[in-house]
Amino acid sequence: MNSHILLGIAIVLLLMFGVAVYSYMKSKDLLSFYIAERGGKWYLILGSLFASGISGASFLGMMSYYYNLGAGTLWINIGIAWSYFVLCFFIGPKLRRFGQLTIPDYLASRFDSPLLGPIFSIIASVWMVVLLGSLYVQGGLLFSELFGMSYSSSTIIVCAMVIIFTILGGMVVVLNTDFIAMIILTAALVITVPFLVKATEGWGPVTEAVRAAQPDYFTNAGELTPFMAFSWLFIWLFGYLGNPGYLTRFYAASSVRDIVKAGMAIALIYLPVSFIFFGSSFFAKTIYPNIQDPETIWLTYTFDLAPPFIVGIAMAGLFVAILSSANTWLLAGATSLGRDIYQKLLNKDVSERNLLVVTKLLVLFLGALSVPIGIWRPAYIMEMMNLAYLIAGSTGGLIIIMSMYYRSMTKEAAWGGIISGSIIAISWKLTQRVGVISAGIDPMIPTLIVTCIVIIIISRLTKPSKKMIAVFEKMVS
Repeated sequence: MNSHILLGIAIVLLLMFGVAVYSYMKSKDLLSFYIAERGGKWYLILGSLFASGISGASFLGMMSYYYNLGAGTLWINIGIAWSYFVLCFFIGPKLRRFGQLTIPDYLASRFDSPLLGPIFSIIASVWMVVLLGSLYVQGGLLFSELFGMSYSSSTIIVCAMVIIFTILGGMVVVLNTDFIAMIILTAALVITVPFLVKATEGWGPVTEAVRAAQPDYFTNAGELTPFMAFSWLFIWLFGYLGNPGYLTRFYAASSVRDIVKAGMAIALIYLPVSFIFFGSSFFAKTIYPNIQDPETIWLTYTFDLAPPFIVGIAMAGLFVAILSSANTWLLAGATSLGRDIYQKLLNKDVSERNLLVVTKLLVLFLGALSVPIGIWRPAYIMEMMNLAYLIAGSTGGLIIIMSMYYRSMTKEAAWGGIISGSIIAISWKLTQRVGVISAGIDPMIPTLIVTCIVIIIISRLTKPSKKMIAVFEKMVS
């Protein structure tokens, strides 16, 4: 490999390692490992939301969707943008005021149901493993392209690095490395654009060439059906709302004001960055109209067109993006299992020190558990993430937002929503696999409608306890 590429990669990775060591020194106890001692400033919350939302999926999987499907893919970005708005202005402040450690903590208290927390923790951990698997795919593709290693070896190395970074400092390392990652991955995207544009004939000829090859490319739905495009908006909107990896950021915020400031900041930068990804994909499409693996389109044009040192910085930026998302999902799953399964069900008298050790062992376990999915690579990156967020949205997103704004929602309704959402989403996908239901009809919208109806009906047939009302009033106040 060119020495200038290695230099660019080394500079970025040394910076990240230094941040990780610093975070390890700052992370002293369970509270700092779980929620950074509730000291996250607005710019750290912004960096964590942004870096985890962009991640390696935007450079690989999302670029592939833009390349093949056109503007319809932007409905995913619109869904994510709306999710940030809802998270930072309607959910995050309430969670910060409530002041727990994990999302299952909140659900168990809100619905006066000790068993609800562990069950949600198990469900969330399952699709966290799927999300981690998709991130290992991204890392495997990157390392095999960079170093000529086998894909499986690359995936295992990425897994090891993710586990080490997460164990080093927990939420402290996640917030600090995510902030650095936001800067580096944005730079990695932006600095490669001029070389791509220079290699083409300009905006007019590029858009004409793409439109000639795919007439629907720039329409509202692109190459998708309108129903599928609209469904993607809801998958990613509610998937983010139900993802503990995002929600626990708000427990770590130093104040409600910091959450609101992070929301205003991310509103200004997320969609513009998404449009840069989209523009890069169709410019690259005119240079590489028949690329064998569209998930490598960004890697391909960066290696071919940019100077070696810029390539090194860009590749390191991509790895940092992958790392920032992976340690977020891994930490969320491990802390939830540690607190809501081990502490609350198996060993209620465990000391904080021992719980911290157990949580770090769970980081190791969940990180390793995702490796077979990454090596197997059962689907394209975005297909794996769509499935994970479908389950997250149908089992968590709707239940969480309704729990905060529907005063009369009861324990039985929460259970009914989680069960009905899980059954409909999973059974719908299985019947699509065998051809009973058309693959063009996504289950997200029907699942949300049915789950919402189930929650309302059961809530009207049952009554919330005084404790449920007290928790609700605490969040409102």
